[in-house]
Amino acid sequence: MPRRKQDNQGKSKRRTRGEGSVVRRPDGRYVARVPLGGGKRKEEYYDSRSEAERAKRRMLNERDAGRLATGRDQTFGEYLLYWLKAHRATIRETTHAMYHAYLTIRVIPALGHVRLKKLTIEMFQSLYQQWEREPLSPNTICTIHGIVKEALKDAVQWRKLPYNPAQGVKLPKRRKAAVHVLSDEETIRLFQCARKMRLYVLFRMALLLGMRIGELSGLKWSDIDFEQATLQIRRTVSYMCDPDTGHYRFYEGPPKTEAGERPIHLPQDIVAILCQHREQQAQIRATVSSWKGLDLVFCTRFGSYIIPNHIRESFDKLLQAAGIEHMKFHGLRHNASLILRKLGIDPVVRKEMLGHSSLDMTDDLYGHTTPDMHEKAAQEIDRLLNEEGM
Repeated sequence: MPRRKQDNQGKSKRRTRGEGSVVRRPDGRYVARVPLGGGKRKEEYYDSRSEAERAKRRMLNERDAGRLATGRDQTFGEYLLYWLKAHRATIRETTHAMYHAYLTIRVIPALGHVRLKKLTIEMFQSLYQQWEREPLSPNTICTIHGIVKEALKDAVQWRKLPYNPAQGVKLPKRRKAAVHVLSDEETIRLFQCARKMRLYVLFRMALLLGMRIGELSGLKWSDIDFEQATLQIRRTVSYMCDPDTGHYRFYEGPPKTEAGERPIHLPQDIVAILCQHREQQAQIRATVSSWKGLDLVFCTRFGSYIIPNHIRESFDKLLQAAGIEHMKFHGLRHNASLILRKLGIDPVVRKEMLGHSSLDMTDDLYGHTTPDMHEKAAQEIDRLLNEEGM
């Protein structure tokens, strides 16, 4: 049994509780031990007592500064579920549902069994490479990684980990989604075919005003001022799985950003077809005894929300009928931005109409062009050269 050190009076000195210890092992090496709490401790082994003493002081400093993990040794899965619950009150319901889906479907089945303190950068690197081979889109992988990195950043702050093992993972490069740019002829065909469909007004507003699918789904008649020819974007509607019940439901909430909550001035064309649409809806409502009465501009035959995927399926049929290359419904928003640019609408007005927070997004991410625009640019260069005699 190791002897305690004695002070000048020959009395044994007891170590202060929590200060750690250095003990010589039977094999001659020295072990530096530092208590972490909850019955856990950190140990490191050295060939000399002086090295072990230095290591003990370093570990004590790291522990006291919060850089050395303390507390119960959770699995990664247990921690992620705890983290989701802790953050629920600070984020949007739809954001929480999205986080929950990505973590429980993608991350926890793969790494949830690993002890939190045993996670390594190699584990995440290998997982992301596996997802790429499935293939999972680079944008989705980067989104999931962002959630994981944020969760582990909090684990470091809460002294559950000494460092973030997801920091520094090499990620696939995000790709700018390819968007089919409609020609003038395709736009005409699209509108001609859409006239025969129940959601004609919705498609026309999406392409001419650039409204998002969630904004159109949540639009109410009370949001429209027919006399002033304006509408106000006040809400967005999503259809997602509720983590508490495991069933899908509609989520209604304000737009994601302040810029998204905006007024839109309506062309008289849109005002006219909205008036016709209201009259047609009133005729249907008069024949339905169980009408929901949600005041929705676009709704089912019973007055309730339309599932967004049903809108997308209807749009796919429209593209097929018009003989146009397949694109996502969100592509209409990109084409709306292009139409506004071709009309010479001021960039700031375009930004505000589309509900963007910055001009960079309006002109970069949504800054599409057509071959005609490039041809016109070449013609303008020729005109300048001829006028100046260059």
